[in-house]
Amino acid sequence: MSSHLATAPLSTKVTDDEKRAFVELCHAIGTSPSNALRMFVTAFNRRRSFPFVVSNPEGFNAETLQAMDDAINHRNLF
Repeated sequence: MSSHLATAPLSTKVTDDEKRAFVELCHAIGTSPSNALRMFVTAFNRRRSFPFVVSNPEGFNAETLQAMDDAINHRNLF
């Protein structure tokens, strides 16, 4: 007797560009978009949180980097 787990659909809205990039990247790393989302949901549920740091995922923007450099070099402080 085989074990069959019931599944439920999960959907979200993203821009066409985000979807296109996501699909391309998934295929480039050898997985499907559906499988990537299942992996994310599994990891999220196991950790009971995001499986990555969300506070600054892209790094600092140019304005912040300039302000940090100014502070280090004592420029434009006032």
